[in-house]
Amino acid sequence: MFKTPIANLSKANLFHNLEIIQNQAPKSKITAMIKANAYGHGIVEVAKILEDKVYSLGVARIDEALKLRNAGIKAPITLAEGVFAAEDLIVASLQNFHVVFHNQNQVAWLKNSKLPKPITAWIKINTGMNRLGFNDKDGKIAYQILENHLNVEKPIGIMSHFAYADEPSHPLNEKQINDFENFTRNFSVIKSLNNSAAIFGFKNNAYDIIRPGLALYGASPLNNTSAISLNLKPVLTLQTSLIAIHDLKAGDTVGYGTRYICKNNIKIGIAAIGYGDGYSRTILDGAPVLVNGKKCNLAGRVSMDMITIDLTNSPEAVIGDEITLWGEDLPIEDIIKYSSCSAYDLFCGIQERVKLIWK
Repeated sequence: MFKTPIANLSKANLFHNLEIIQNQAPKSKITAMIKANAYGHGIVEVAKILEDKVYSLGVARIDEALKLRNAGIKAPITLAEGVFAAEDLIVASLQNFHVVFHNQNQVAWLKNSKLPKPITAWIKINTGMNRLGFNDKDGKIAYQILENHLNVEKPIGIMSHFAYADEPSHPLNEKQINDFENFTRNFSVIKSLNNSAAIFGFKNNAYDIIRPGLALYGASPLNNTSAISLNLKPVLTLQTSLIAIHDLKAGDTVGYGTRYICKNNIKIGIAAIGYGDGYSRTILDGAPVLVNGKKCNLAGRVSMDMITIDLTNSPEAVIGDEITLWGEDLPIEDIIKYSSCSAYDLFCGIQERVKLIWK
């Protein structure tokens, strides 16, 4: 029996989610987004599992890509933020990194570089996210430069990114789709627009490459829609164990700031996990926790290394018993209702001292 926090991860569920995603866009290829340590699931392990099943692996920065190459990953890797320095283009060329160009500096670096071999290049256009990407005029100039460059593979890719895909009815989505259509209609290019939410919300706009992230890991990317309803399964189940139990009386307080006050005589369990492991300090009293499979509630402020649990629904619990924080039988959507965090925050917050175990 484990005594400290672990994350049990399911290859079967990861494959299942990949299949569900592919079924939403059967004619599209997949760039699997595994940036930020694969959303807390372990970037190298996830890459090894998916590398021969997807078009490419998506990361944010070149250091993530190099970590994968050093671990023996041979699949194409897409640098979603492109390169941050001219010399990184040489590395990208040698390592078969697909490079996203989203500003004029990056294009200028390309014009002035002599690359060992041609690169696969993407142009990112800004259709309303207002984060990365060229405007319409500069995007067309960048396209012509890349199209005429001898060290750029053809056809070029063009991508953009939704700002509001998690709410499919938001009017900005239609504007972004129209702007993307208008920009790309006269070019013979590879197109990519849909992230996880858009894969389920805008099936008619799947284009050539889809870029799932959150949905791969079994959490719903759509607001007010459960993962279960999308037939997604949690890849990661976060667990720990009870390390102490106390009998408290009505009126006793629990934890920092005495936030929780016992209304009755109850047993309080202390579990070995906290915000130092990735269980957010913002999670409030009442958040569900499974104790030996029985639903109990968080009772008191989350500490760095421990949480406190009302054991009323599991009175037979003893020290060493299994605690599940989210995952199988406890959807992460049930946790974020009690927190200011999103599923993205909770996944990416998982820390190194949580042992990842793949099954």
